[in-house]
Amino acid sequence: MSFFTASIDKKAIAENGKEFITKSGIYDVVIKFVSVKVNDHGARSLNFNVLYQGSETTLYGLKLDNNDGSENFQRNIFNKLCVIAGIQNVNDPVKEVHKVGRDQKEESFDVLDQFNDLPVKVNIRFRYSKYNGEIREQREIMGFYREDGATASEIVSGTAVGVQLEKDKKYAENNRYDDGLTIADVEAWKASKSTANAAQASKDIKVQTADNPFRS
Repeated sequence: MSFFTASIDKKAIAENGKEFITKSGIYDVVIKFVSVKVNDHGARSLNFNVLYQGSETTLYGLKLDNNDGSENFQRNIFNKLCVIAGIQNVNDPVKEVHKVGRDQKEESFDVLDQFNDLPVKVNIRFRYSKYNGEIREQREIMGFYREDGATASEIVSGTAVGVQLEKDKKYAENNRYDDGLTIADVEAWKASKSTANAAQASKDIKVQTADNPFRS
């Protein structure tokens, strides 16, 4: 008796079809949860764990407060998300445990649970800067839209849905380059990282020498 029979049917061997957020743009995502971070100065920021095309990722550091206690300009982005979600009063965060990261490790978070599993469109900008002489890549949340493309302003005013979205699409793929960085600098940095990652991966792979019974 056979313990298991492998299939070469197309559906059985198809890849998982996951896609990743790798460049500036407007994406259809599901906000799985929003967690709150408070630094040593009492300033709050939000991290968004989102699902995009089968892959989960975290968009870090939407700031609500500055270290001096004043309002950060990014607070307005969160305010608009509240309008889009139909939430007037946001409750205090609650403790939730979620599996995150490549290893799906369980971690505890302070979560604004009214936003759990919320489908939205999000405008993400990739920003490149230098820190201690090294190039750093950040993904910044520039804005949210309702699932149908409506902005907070369009929802409140009752005007046509998606007008602002179409305007934003014209510039959504633009990156931001700080500290004198150029497109060429960043592309060279990415190429260097890719080469280094490929070299490391080749070291980690154990070559399988057994015959492949499915290969003719």
